[in-house]
Amino acid sequence: MKILVSTSKGGLGDLICPMFGRCPTFTLLEVDEKEKKILKTEVIPNPGAMAGGGAGIVAAQAVINSGAKSLIIGNCGPNAVAVLMQAGISVYSSAGKVEDAVTKLLEGKLPSVTAPNVSGHFGTGFGRKRFGRRIL
Repeated sequence: MKILVSTSKGGLGDLICPMFGRCPTFTLLEVDEKEKKILKTEVIPNPGAMAGGGAGIVAAQAVINSGAKSLIIGNCGPNAVAVLMQAGISVYSSAGKVEDAVTKLLEGKLPSVTAPNVSGHFGTGFGRKRFGRRIL
């Protein structure tokens, strides 16, 4: 089974990024469900991270293209949730380290996301603005 996690830098030790559509990277994990064991990890860039608009939809398409059947996120807006649900992707919400969240998912302890948990445009400006000041 493949699981995708929204991350900032990627990897098992990274924290889950609070934004889905504009997270910088995804950590793709291949797991053995029966053994509850991580077999392989790969960090892939999120093509929606710097999108001018429609970042959630672009990121959702990347999830579909990855072959993942489960997605762990911090937050997700209405357009992305709609695309993910229509594609049959199981979406879960978590915070903290990637490895801890994947362990909880394999143990059945992560809450599923069935509706947006933020408004549209939640992550707009991520990486370009911080605390009201422009960062160049």
